[in-house]
Amino acid sequence: MTAFLIGLICGLIMVIIVLGANFRPKKVRHSPPVTVVVCARDEENSIFNCLMSISTQDYPDEKVSAVLVNHLSNDNTGAIMDNFAESSPFPVKVIHIEEPDPELPGKTQALNAAMELVSTEYILMTDADCTVPEKWIRTLVSYFDKGVLAVGGMVSVGPSIVSPGNWVPRIQNVDHRYFMAYVSGLSGWSAKLFSRDIARKGSKRLKPNRFFLPAFVSGNNMAIRKSVYDAVGGYSSLESTLIEDYALLHKMIRTKPGYLAFALEPDARVSAEPLCNLKELWLQKRRWATSTNTPDLFSYLLYAVIFSSRVILPWFVIFQPSGTVFGLVMVAIASNIVIKRVSALTGHRIRMRDILYHEVFQIVLNTALVLASFFRTQVVWKGVKYSPRGK
Repeated sequence: MTAFLIGLICGLIMVIIVLGANFRPKKVRHSPPVTVVVCARDEENSIFNCLMSISTQDYPDEKVSAVLVNHLSNDNTGAIMDNFAESSPFPVKVIHIEEPDPELPGKTQALNAAMELVSTEYILMTDADCTVPEKWIRTLVSYFDKGVLAVGGMVSVGPSIVSPGNWVPRIQNVDHRYFMAYVSGLSGWSAKLFSRDIARKGSKRLKPNRFFLPAFVSGNNMAIRKSVYDAVGGYSSLESTLIEDYALLHKMIRTKPGYLAFALEPDARVSAEPLCNLKELWLQKRRWATSTNTPDLFSYLLYAVIFSSRVILPWFVIFQPSGTVFGLVMVAIASNIVIKRVSALTGHRIRMRDILYHEVFQIVLNTALVLASFFRTQVVWKGVKYSPRGK
């Protein structure tokens, strides 16, 4: 009975969180000046396609600029950036960083340097291994309604890029939807609370949001306000971390009244190159898990749900086999609702087989992450070893 209740409660919480995705902010029809930031290290095989997708946007060229950062590359990434800057239809600034900064680990150094050259209010960020849809800029900026501090969007990997026979990218594709569904849900609940507070208190008495903070975010598909970025001190003010996009967003939302709007639509969906083997995927998940620090109640609640349903519940099969099976079925049904809901909104079909694979993957992955956390081994990113918190 206990196992069944764990599965049922976790499944209900998962669905309730994702229901927040129904609360979406009003879209604004405007075309403000924007800056696109791309930081890359050793990405000569993918950076060109990324830059081409940015240069062919359905957005006025005179209102677009870009800052590209070649961060400690040992290949032709910097040369490709320089060539693009010469032929780009809009102004492009290229920064070449040749020495690491011990005070700004990982990608933080590159992003901090890029932000110093940005003069527009709206900043859009993606990665060198991503391509963006034609209406990406227009779609993200349309979500900057009153109270929106940042805008996030879905990231797709898998079948659209690699052979369907490789299950590792397909699992990543489902995994992105699974976790971004929670981001969109928490963001939707934040939007609803913000609207309620505006109606009750007015804009002058608003306080920063302490609840329903996004538990995750994809920095390769995110837009922020420069004024808020400057107000919170930017990347240089963050504690040592290897998930700088997440840390920055949390600081912005906890410092200023407002919320993250999540653009659940095809025109905001970025395509990323997948990790094609388990070792790379494990290193990525390990880096994300060990660098995350969320002090807010609802993120802890979500992590507790994931821990209970993916780590604790499967072990009940030893004592309550029937109840455990039914509990796992409840979790699987909830996951299916979560993933299918987001997939429908972003215009992408997910196979039921892949969702079932993802259920097994989540159990194995989260159990392995819990075991790895006891040893506090170093985190590897771009061939460099860091401590679990990025120091």
